Parts: sequence; structure tokens; C-alpha cells
Amino acid sequence: LTGLGIHLATLLVLTKATALSFGAAQTLATVAAITSNFVLNNLFTYRDQRLTGWRFATGLLRFQVICAIGAISNVGIAAWVYDYGGRWWIAGFCGALVGTVWNFVVSAAFVWRQN
Repeated sequence: LTGLGIHLATLLVLTKATALSFGAAQTLATVAAITSNFVLNNLFTYRDQRLTGWRFATGLLRFQVICAIGAISNVGIAAWVYDYGGRWWIAGFCGALVGTVWNFVVSAAFVWRQN
């Protein structure tokens, strides 16, 4: 839920305070949510397997690459909803929802797997 909150807050700021297209704003909001989710997962969810130093950097990169599949779906669905008259927050929510399960399940298996 924190990722969704960060996503929607970032999307709000970018759609209201910049001249970015909705698709560009959705993409940046998605990157912000993915990055914050990694940091929070590393601090709390997987604290027993916490990544530090270079492992943190490579874990973040791996997490972002894995989440890219969910992010592509996220931005595509959100843009579609927005283009068909959806409000920015409904489109953003729909897009974020699409990638959530994929990102959690796949990242749990590939980023914080036990050695």
C-alpha cells in the first residue's frame, strides 16, 4: 500500500505541476514506487536477508529489471484507461494494480532468495 501511495502522490504532482504527458508521468511514478518498495522491502519485509553495499545496488537493479515487466503492463493499462476518459487517479490506480502481484512474487523469488 505504501508503494501505491507513493505512486499516486508522485503521479498527482507530475500531472498537476509539470507539462509531462500522462504516460511519462505514469512511468516516473512507477519508477518511484518500485524504488521505494525495494527500499522498504529491504528494511522491513526481508530484514533477515537485508542487502547492503554492492548487494544493495545489484539487488535494486535486479528488482527494477524484474519489475520492468509489471511496469510495462502498468503504464500500458493506465494509459489505455486514461485515454478512454479515466481520471488520472483511476488510471494510475488501475495501472499500479496490474503490476503489484507480479512484482512481489517474482522479486521475492529472485532478489531476496536465500543462498
